[in-house]
Amino acid sequence: MKLIYKLLILVTVLSACETDDVIERKSGSVPRMDCIDIEEERGIIAEYKNENSFILAPDENCPIYRIDDFLWACNLPKEFQKDSLKVSFSGYLYESLENADVCAETFELTEIEIRQ
Repeated sequence: MKLIYKLLILVTVLSACETDDVIERKSGSVPRMDCIDIEEERGIIAEYKNENSFILAPDENCPIYRIDDFLWACNLPKEFQKDSLKVSFSGYLYESLENADVCAETFELTEIEIRQ
């Protein structure tokens, strides 16, 4: 009987430790951000929820896709990498490193969808 309880507890603990590599969004999934080193210990300084904005394509001043001109979402799905695309998004803004020379702030998308 004790063995059954131990197995039940083990199964419960293992099922609670699920690790997903995607974040769900209304029209699909956004890949988890893996372009920053977690060991850098960047803190989250702001959370965005259902913000309306647009996508900007890379240009001579900033060679990356950006949301609202200053957010670099390295987990921006390919289907959203279109200049002037209107989007609604949610996610986390990370603090910048002191010596970083960047044209946009590091941002992790948790949800994104095209808006009309």
